[in-house]
Amino acid sequence: MRISTIMAVYNAERYVSQALDSVLGQTAPPDEIIAIDDGSSDGTPDVLRQFAPRVRIIHQRNYGVSRALNVAITESTGDALAFLDCDDVWLPDKLKIQSAVLSSEKDLEAVFGFVQQFVSPDLNLEIAQKYIVPDAPQPGISKNSMLIHRRAFERIGPFNEQLATSDFVEWYARANVLGLRWRMLPELVALRRHHPNNAGRRLRSTQHDEILKALKHSLDLRRRGGNSY
Repeated sequence: MRISTIMAVYNAERYVSQALDSVLGQTAPPDEIIAIDDGSSDGTPDVLRQFAPRVRIIHQRNYGVSRALNVAITESTGDALAFLDCDDVWLPDKLKIQSAVLSSEKDLEAVFGFVQQFVSPDLNLEIAQKYIVPDAPQPGISKNSMLIHRRAFERIGPFNEQLATSDFVEWYARANVLGLRWRMLPELVALRRHHPNNAGRRLRSTQHDEILKALKHSLDLRRRGGNSY
């Protein structure tokens, strides 16, 4: 199984190095890594350059995370796709565990794993105390915790480029309507960082509206019997 890892990056100079290090440090490394800079205005491009040529860097104007992901997927060559947000972290055995299961079970299209949430340790105590996160790992219904066959992803379709913050919510709802065959594995595979610049915090009202639209779209799709988008 040839795996492509996809990362959309926007103004992530503080955290993207740790994210990419966690991909490069996999015990079963991916066959290619694509990081697409979505028009960052901070020092992100300089940080990304330090990872070339181990990581393929693509630059585009600030079109949004969904388009960035779709562009990177189009440019990728693997027959399986993995994703990581630019401020989060994979555990070292993530791809080893998931690729073993996905490659051994012919009817399985995707696998997920557990995710541990954490407050970013670089925050000062006053800010950090405002965050309440679960103590225990949780089932990760997230693109960070997913490994999926490319043909399965293409069957479901690309991320919705009209959405600014809820790309995976809409995609996952659509995947369930269209019968994606997936399994939640019990292993912890990723860490989700909480910090003030999380998209869900910066664009909270937008995210709420988009989630409602995503749910409505999945209901409409179900009523149409899964006939697409």
